Amino acid sequence: MNTASLLENQAKSLPDKKAIVYKSESLTFREMDETINKLANYYIRKGIKQGTKVALFIRPSIELTATTFALFKAGAIPIFIDPGMGLKSVLRAVSEVAPDALVAIPQVSILSRIFRSAFTGVKIKLSSTKIRKASMSESTTYEMYNATEDEMAAIIFTSGGTGKPKGVVYTHKIFIEQTRLLQEMYSLTSDDVDCPCFSLFSFFTLAMGLTSYIPEMNHSYPEKTDPAAIVSNLADNKTTFAAGSPALWYKVADYCIEQNIQLPHLKSLVMFGAPVELEMHEKWGKILPNGSTYTPYGASESLPITNISGNYIMENTADLTLKGAGVCVGMAVSSAEVRIYNEDEIIVSGITTTREYYNEVEATRESKLQIDGRLWHKVGDVGYIDEENRIWFWGRKVHVVDLGGVKMYSTPCETVFNRIKDVKRTALIGPKIEGKVVPSLVVELKDGSTKMTSELLAELEKTRDEYEHTKPIEKFFMHKSFPVDARHNIKIDRTLLNEWVEGKYN
Repeated sequence: MNTASLLENQAKSLPDKKAIVYKSESLTFREMDETINKLANYYIRKGIKQGTKVALFIRPSIELTATTFALFKAGAIPIFIDPGMGLKSVLRAVSEVAPDALVAIPQVSILSRIFRSAFTGVKIKLSSTKIRKASMSESTTYEMYNATEDEMAAIIFTSGGTGKPKGVVYTHKIFIEQTRLLQEMYSLTSDDVDCPCFSLFSFFTLAMGLTSYIPEMNHSYPEKTDPAAIVSNLADNKTTFAAGSPALWYKVADYCIEQNIQLPHLKSLVMFGAPVELEMHEKWGKILPNGSTYTPYGASESLPITNISGNYIMENTADLTLKGAGVCVGMAVSSAEVRIYNEDEIIVSGITTTREYYNEVEATRESKLQIDGRLWHKVGDVGYIDEENRIWFWGRKVHVVDLGGVKMYSTPCETVFNRIKDVKRTALIGPKIEGKVVPSLVVELKDGSTKMTSELLAELEKTRDEYEHTKPIEKFFMHKSFPVDARHNIKIDRTLLNEWVEGKYN
């Protein structure tokens, strides 16, 4: 069982079909498989073999995809560390996972020489800009490593949005099951066309036989992407499936609305990384006459857990969300089971639930459970399951404001305030002021203003007093631009906002 077999099978059944396109270059599935085999032979000759841990710092491209599948074929272990998490976190992640080899862009190679202590174990260094040229003379055939289903296939680091980034151990069985689930969830076939605005998604869609048009964008900072370029990719290539951060799709939606653009070929627009405002589903409903938004729920440690469409949300759960019930994320996917643990904590068990963090014994112990003889993962989120088996998301566990017997949850509270005119987003926090937890709301306006007008304050107080679950809020603060996570540019760092408020008083 090897993940690379999925793409190899597509090369056999769809040899002349276009597989991947990046900038001015395209490869068919046969050419892609031959490129992968050449790289696998090249890496073996350079000393990378079964069990070798290889840190990849390659921009989304043909090289990144081909290298990943080449390492799978060789039985080596690719390590994915998001450079957007910042230099300090990247160096710590590299140091903790101790890679044997490095395949990277020149800038990272330079960093490996400057910060030698973090890269101490690296014995093989290869430039990602030269690997395909260097492998040109290698054989186009390669005998794939026959991995066991529970053998480590890759290490993927979490974004560290609510803690330090940790390396999640993925097996070949997990990757193969994820591919099956995603194909099932979105009814994908080899006739579909993909625009992967989150680079790792292209690995799955290629394995299904889709043509993947990799967009030219900074995947570490999706909110800075030019929406016109994404729309051109979607329209020109008659894209039927696209996935990425809500931060990106917010910009693209506004651009389409302003330019009166519809995307009739796009059937599934997938957004993940944080709760999506109802307004987003409304906007995309005007842009997608033949499709829908989708907001799957999951975590790096267990993905996917649930799936739900924007069409379903607007017809069935939107009113409850607006009243503070939280965000409905749908029912569990076919191979997962979800339960509520310790009153409000979401836990999951299933084939795609990972067993451990790499070299993180304590973190593994804290996040994993054995219940009924099965492994369960504590997602770190809170919520509930309704009578229809739909899971409702209330926010991160670490963001719960506990008033001693009364708990306030971020998502139900913030949702009702986010409807206020000119408000971009809000954040519930519980700073300690003079030794007491003071439930507070931080507000970010659409224009970036930090002025608390009397009209805005009156509207905030009026909204607070309308709902029982928001009445405990005592203070309101203005912030120009919320700190967000590195990977999706959308998850609010409420811990930093909490510290920011406490700094005003202490």
